[in-house]
Amino acid sequence: MSAKRIVVKIGSSSLTNEQGRLSVEKMSGLVNQVANLQTRQEYEVILVSSGAVAAGLGKLGWPRPNITMPEKQAAAAVGQGLLIELYQKLFAEHGIVIAQLLLTRSDIEDRKRFIHIRNTAETLMRHGILPIVNENDTVTVEQIRFGDNDTLGSLVALVTEADLLVLLTDIDGLYTANPKTDPDATRIQDVWEITPELEEAAGGNGTALGTGGMKTKLTAARMAVDSGIDVVVASSSEPNVLSRIMEGESLGTRFYSKQRLSSKKSWIAYGTRTEGRLVIDNGAVRALIERASSLLLPGIVEVEGDFHEGSIVQVVSQDGRLIGKGAVSFSDRDLRLLIERRQLGEKLHNYHEVIHRDAMVIQSREGIFT
Repeated sequence: MSAKRIVVKIGSSSLTNEQGRLSVEKMSGLVNQVANLQTRQEYEVILVSSGAVAAGLGKLGWPRPNITMPEKQAAAAVGQGLLIELYQKLFAEHGIVIAQLLLTRSDIEDRKRFIHIRNTAETLMRHGILPIVNENDTVTVEQIRFGDNDTLGSLVALVTEADLLVLLTDIDGLYTANPKTDPDATRIQDVWEITPELEEAAGGNGTALGTGGMKTKLTAARMAVDSGIDVVVASSSEPNVLSRIMEGESLGTRFYSKQRLSSKKSWIAYGTRTEGRLVIDNGAVRALIERASSLLLPGIVEVEGDFHEGSIVQVVSQDGRLIGKGAVSFSDRDLRLLIERRQLGEKLHNYHEVIHRDAMVIQSREGIFT
């Protein structure tokens, strides 16, 4: 395989035993595989690891069901130390120094922090240090959560401009139906396009220990492949799964990437939370889609939401179809004021772009951002 920089995401079920405690045997086997890639020097590895909450719950003896958010955050505070301590011990046996990065969604959404994360990861890898990334569950609430570490893995792949994202789970790929309930289900080896039929086959929730099932992996895969990053979903229990994937063996399900977006456009498409909407007329829709133009003031019909200059907003047609997303050059107040002045007869053609083309992504009818 031509991949040089790899993000490996490991789920909770791949790190813990049936009692919900960290499994030294499971972790040791996965660490050996990651270390094997890392020490070969031809690869740069970033590890995205779940397991903090599960480890904390196991240590504290708290049951998983009906846990409150403060209890989950407390369990994460206990478990994160256990998790990273064990990783440090196991990687040290291979002479590998590790670094811990704890992130929230707001870290990714803020452009400056996004760049700082990328610079930190680049510096660590340049010095042969293995970054281990997890969501900062001790402080996250619903508004700033990634939702699952599959999404976090995909966003880390975007931040670090990886070539390959490997999602290790307790099932060996995407199936035509749920293999636990349907004996006729067959594994899908290669995916060139994520279709509604695939999304339906992906099903719903994951295991009791994890927060994400195959559906979240499909969502994460879409984010990555649209940004030029291949994705492999495979079983963590498959012997030497990482080395065999890198040697080109067909394991799990491989999602093939499309043309890579620039780092900034990938961030706009998938790393941001929109703060408002601009409704545009049909002429502006055609200009954006057919002529790859910037968005100009005369094409804006309506402004929705409260936002400042530089905020990310959605651009929609008058019938509600999402056209794209971009960084706006005006606040909502200024845009509304300018539209009022236009309605009074003032010409607005001499104003600069509301969203410059370089700060915008356009969504195709297939849901792909370009």
